[in-house]
Amino acid sequence: MKKSTSFLFTLLIAAGALAQARPNIVIFYTDDLDFDEVPRSLYDLDFFPSHTGMKQQGFYEDNFPKFDQPQIDYFENPEMLMPHLEQLARDGVVLDRFYITSPVCTPSRYSMLTGRYASRSTGFQRKYKPGKPASVDWSATLPSTENTLPKVLQKNGYFTGMVGKWHNGHGAGRYNAELRNAKLSDPGVNEKVKEAQRIECRTMEKEQGFDFAASIQIGNVGALKAPKELRLENLPWVMQGALDFLDKAKENEKPFYLYIALPLPHRQYYDSQARNPNAPFWFERDPHGSPGGWLDEVPGCMPSYADVVRRVEEAGLPLVNAYGTHIDDALGTVLKKLDELGMSEETLFVFTSDHQSRGKNTIGETARVPTVIRWPQKIKAGTRAAGISSNVDLVSTILDLSESKNTGDVGLDGQSFAPMLSGESATARESLYLEIMHTRGIVTDRFKYIACRAPAEIEEAMKQDAIQALEQKRRRRVSWDGRKNTPDNVSKGVIMDGDREYPAYFDADQLYDLEKDPFEQNNLAYDPAYAEILAEMKKQLSTYLAEMPHPFGEFN
Repeated sequence: MKKSTSFLFTLLIAAGALAQARPNIVIFYTDDLDFDEVPRSLYDLDFFPSHTGMKQQGFYEDNFPKFDQPQIDYFENPEMLMPHLEQLARDGVVLDRFYITSPVCTPSRYSMLTGRYASRSTGFQRKYKPGKPASVDWSATLPSTENTLPKVLQKNGYFTGMVGKWHNGHGAGRYNAELRNAKLSDPGVNEKVKEAQRIECRTMEKEQGFDFAASIQIGNVGALKAPKELRLENLPWVMQGALDFLDKAKENEKPFYLYIALPLPHRQYYDSQARNPNAPFWFERDPHGSPGGWLDEVPGCMPSYADVVRRVEEAGLPLVNAYGTHIDDALGTVLKKLDELGMSEETLFVFTSDHQSRGKNTIGETARVPTVIRWPQKIKAGTRAAGISSNVDLVSTILDLSESKNTGDVGLDGQSFAPMLSGESATARESLYLEIMHTRGIVTDRFKYIACRAPAEIEEAMKQDAIQALEQKRRRRVSWDGRKNTPDNVSKGVIMDGDREYPAYFDADQLYDLEKDPFEQNNLAYDPAYAEILAEMKKQLSTYLAEMPHPFGEFN
């Protein structure tokens, strides 16, 4: 990792402003957010890949035979009522090429908290010993023994906090197994869940480098060991925890780091209604239910569900778009609090996502996510950055700007893009490495190379499934990770529909010109005209893999 002091800090030192150089840091981390789930003023859907862009350009109709089910994962009206995010973009910089190095929830969060590739995690090494191929399970958990960004910042004088979705495992899973089948109305059940939440927060503070933890959703709500009424995402509950942290941070008078990990949208805004028109909307649920127990009072820090509906209807938008407004209200709640406390000017605020929903479980452009960064003191308002960067680079950037010392292996795989934020440099790096399941990839300013190398038994299963698919006139169901989808799943091809998004999904080698083909519809890997580019991309992948703990195909 490059630890050099950037031109930005040279200016600060020269101006005698070194005491102000260490910013507060807020990471506002959404879940599965797509380019068509933010305002059109941020990203043009003709060039930034999404479900709605695919539909608008006719790719879905071109890609699939008549026997396939109708494509429903898109917005009839992709306009979003998200004024706070639009204002954040006007006040800061919009990143066009920000990537998640392992675009699935848990490994993405691991890299965001460590600056290391997910396959380096201790949990991963326990499952797959170094020197042996890594398989499908990319849980990338964070045991207390690993070094993390909050731990480093804490040691360097920062007041650290976390609220929202963790999803990286640790010793705080204190929900009693029987609570999942218990009735909330049974005596003592709610208090047991609340006590579990207190234990989880204390464990996060003790083991993970946080001075403050609140409103923790330990994983996806569907897997929580709690009564059904509590297996719900609850943004007001999460945001109240964030506001409580900011109040304490103001009293503390240290620079602070706050990791706000939203549990939403988790799939698409329209997912439930598109797949089941009779399913309830999120705003029809009782806001007293939360993963931390049934709330005595709904936090009043955000507009009510009814108010969200009112504003969306007044704007003439479909109600499926209301999730965007709800998420934007959460964003606005934090921004307003920073203003009230007089902290906005010295706060580096990052709005991003753990990956997109489109193409999940692949390293297609699902790895590229909407990202806006604001730091009023240092970043020119209303700018765009076209250079490539990633979540591991964001960690290195934070270490750079916070002037952190004794960082250990935190930020091991990243490079600071502070010069790109300040406008000194057009990009942070020449190429990026991506990894997930049995695929690896390289991204440059123009091209992406994807290599798929599964064990022989998985490739044989894929081959047999391809034969059966032709006979049965259906889509193929065995994916590169080896899992076979079930016929009654919502996804009718491979799990999460990667085959629907990328026509060359089953090709072992894939090369895309992202400048001409951002939706990755035209595989150039077998075109002789691109042989030299393909060879160079393979060489770059080999260079990255030479430093990784696991072999991959013929590359190392």
